[in-house]
Amino acid sequence: MTVVDEGVQRGKRAKLPTWVWLMTLTSNQGFCAYCAVAPSTTLDHEEPIADNGADIWWNFLPACKPCNDWKGKRTSVEWLIDQKLHREQPTVGFDTRRMPLRMFHGFEERVARIRREIREAGRRDWFRHHYGNARHKIKAEMLEHLRICREELSSYPHLPWTTPNVYASVGGVCTRHMCCGHWHPHARSLDAVILTDDQYTAFSKAAFREGMSEGDLTAKLIAAYLISGGDTALSTDRRPKATVPAQHR
Repeated sequence: MTVVDEGVQRGKRAKLPTWVWLMTLTSNQGFCAYCAVAPSTTLDHEEPIADNGADIWWNFLPACKPCNDWKGKRTSVEWLIDQKLHREQPTVGFDTRRMPLRMFHGFEERVARIRREIREAGRRDWFRHHYGNARHKIKAEMLEHLRICREELSSYPHLPWTTPNVYASVGGVCTRHMCCGHWHPHARSLDAVILTDDQYTAFSKAAFREGMSEGDLTAKLIAAYLISGGDTALSTDRRPKATVPAQHR
């Protein structure tokens, strides 16, 4: 279904917020919507600007530059039709060259899935809340924001916008449990938790395997300790225990 907004200017390009770039280019796990193997670095207009398309988020798909250039002034559907005709009549010139099979098969389903991903409201709000203040003037600055954003997303055991809000979000503040759970009225911070580098790395990996944030795993361990009355805790007495030699009869 096409999103209709009569207030959106069509047929012209506009300066796009940095968070819209990040929201689009991180979809499909950061890969081009068309070839699905190259990292996406450009915003492709599903309905081309040349055909009165809108320069707005719901008209974008992530693409690598070669695929974006190859698609040209066509919708993805028009491109796929040209490819089907090109396979039947390669000498007529419906397209410049033939798509690889891995790119051709599943083309429509892949594009439809990515469009749904980009239009997911919770996901869109997360990028706006977390990167709404990001700014770039040149492409290199946007790519640096993209690198940082991808690193942040890779640090979560699962996508943060799929976790519940700790309470109803107000204005431009994120309240997702995985990333911004510190806004919860019962949230507490623990200071001076001393761990070696190896211990912290192991703990961080354990939290990731559990699908939890480090704070949530800490809370879970504390709760287990309190419920057990301390029976499951490691002893704080590090002195070696005395052994009683066996009695021989």
